[in-house]
Amino acid sequence: MNKKVLIITVGGSDEPVVEAIRGYKPDFIYFICSGGKPEIASHITVDGKDENKKTIINEKPCIRKKQIKCPDCGATIQKEERFPSIIQQAEYEGDYEKIILNDPDDFSEVYEKIKICIDKAKEMGNVIADFTGGTKTMSSVLSLLCAFNFDISPSLVKGKRENIIKISEGSIPVRENFNLARIDYILKIAGNFVFRFLYYPAKIIIEDVLTKIELNGELEKKLREKRNFCEGFYLWDIFEYEKAFNVIKDEKSLTNYRDYLLKILGKTKSTGYEKVFDLICNAERQAENGFYDNACARIYRTLELFAQIRLKKNYGIETGDLDLNKVKNKDYWENKRDNEGKIKIGLVDDYKLLLELNDEFGKVYAEKESIFKNILQIRNNSKLAHGDTPITEKDWKKILQFVKEFIENCCNRSKIKIEYLQLPRNFI
Repeated sequence: MNKKVLIITVGGSDEPVVEAIRGYKPDFIYFICSGGKPEIASHITVDGKDENKKTIINEKPCIRKKQIKCPDCGATIQKEERFPSIIQQAEYEGDYEKIILNDPDDFSEVYEKIKICIDKAKEMGNVIADFTGGTKTMSSVLSLLCAFNFDISPSLVKGKRENIIKISEGSIPVRENFNLARIDYILKIAGNFVFRFLYYPAKIIIEDVLTKIELNGELEKKLREKRNFCEGFYLWDIFEYEKAFNVIKDEKSLTNYRDYLLKILGKTKSTGYEKVFDLICNAERQAENGFYDNACARIYRTLELFAQIRLKKNYGIETGDLDLNKVKNKDYWENKRDNEGKIKIGLVDDYKLLLELNDEFGKVYAEKESIFKNILQIRNNSKLAHGDTPITEKDWKKILQFVKEFIENCCNRSKIKIEYLQLPRNFI
């Protein structure tokens, strides 16, 4: 059964609690109360019983007016007004539990017990949390936890107020709208993810809000824009360039990213090496979050892609099926033919072939060959290649520095414009 559960803080005033119970008609109630001596314990007002709901301590535990006597003559100035327990006044016949706080002003205790209470309540059904009563700590903690739990409906008992002490009449429980606070909180978290280039988790938590909270037009529009921002750059981050372009193409604030995607996609004037430059940025994003093996795997692919583009673009050579008519040393390359009858060449052979063709990339490779192979050895020994040695931050920095210098040297000699465009760290 999906129950309606009310969590409510109980202080010195019984009337708001009674009104909340009458208004919501819950199937189960968690009363957040203070413990201790009867004269200071709010839990007694719930049912007039002790903390275990076994022994009746007072038939009329709710005090609305205390007896006041004249200090001089002892005459009664104000008579005491007592009322039955909250349960009796509200005519509540359902199940309930009293959550007793040893110190209702201790934030840590209040937070821990209310959090556990909320987790239990959510397992039972739909939860309403009314934070009208109790100490400032009790009500603030409950409202705080409501803001963090989108499945909970926050509530406050409101009525006509004629003074600064309390609501005097006509009080009713009202559902509060925490959406603005919730969205600000979520966008702050999402912003922290974006700052680390973690667009996917940022997208997920924003989508969670969109599915769980009913929003007005402006708030929903704002949130959807942020979600689309994360979606676009997440797609970019996983190399879905065409899809990423379709998501961000109409955003005026992202014009420079849109234009760069057009270059990557070959739909506008470009060098043809933009995918290489983008892959380096991608590797740097991986390293930013400590994924050095992932970064190293990408940087290896960067070197390979760089040579493959050069061979294809300048010489019409496909490295997955080498045409001997396009090479000089035919005997050398013929020996590399596989069982399928194809000559497939790898990273080092790519650059050896460029050297054979007297290409500038090949010349740079020849000058840096020993360092080049040492760098590759680090990669080959890594977890994501052929070995079992994780890439360290020191390894990564060494590899990145060499690869960027190698590519920049090749580009400068070949008059290729280098253009790195790192993805944004903030919502734009």
